[in-house]
Amino acid sequence: MKPYKIQKEFLSTVLNNNKTIQNKDQEIYQELILYRFKEVLSSTYPIFTKYTNEVELETLIKDFILSGCHTPYVWKIAEEFKEYLYTKRQLTLIQKEILEFELRQIKIYVKNDYIKSGNISYKKAYRLSKNASVMMLNYNIIDETFISDKGYILIYKNPYDFQVYHLSISKFLYYFFKYQRGNNTINKSIYLACKRVNINYSDTKNIVKETIIGFVNDGILI
Repeated sequence: MKPYKIQKEFLSTVLNNNKTIQNKDQEIYQELILYRFKEVLSSTYPIFTKYTNEVELETLIKDFILSGCHTPYVWKIAEEFKEYLYTKRQLTLIQKEILEFELRQIKIYVKNDYIKSGNISYKKAYRLSKNASVMMLNYNIIDETFISDKGYILIYKNPYDFQVYHLSISKFLYYFFKYQRGNNTINKSIYLACKRVNINYSDTKNIVKETIIGFVNDGILI
């Protein structure tokens, strides 16, 4: 029998939800396997696991190990878990947003984009760094709690302590970041975002000047 098939059969036996384990060795293996996966996924998705019933979470993890986990790399388990839940489970909108929000934080944490040096010019083309991401949420985040209130957030890695943070941003800034791509200059992105949210371009340009300079200095725009 091929090693992969032996491994799958072993996992199927150890993680079988439909029977009580009589073999003490199998019970120990089950606890070890579940503990390791739960440890990895809980550290990646602390909010999702916090708001998921313990029994339901264990069932999800068992099913994922048996039919959704294919990677040999620990750091890829979180992404495969999200993909598995998205395709094989009926998730609520808030569950999907929590998973996406938490996975983006992990992806940003392992990135290391450079910071553009030199004078900042509104006539230069910048882009959103790989150290940052913006999301439009149907459930806003306040103190790590998702509430039913549409919002916009910026997730970013601080270049000084290398920790990942998030903050609420305006609808204008959300679209400003979305338009900051290709050959769009800062001026053009401000104009397009103003047009999208129906606010005055000239006034807005003066108001957001210091904010945008801060984004460039912190490596959020490069």
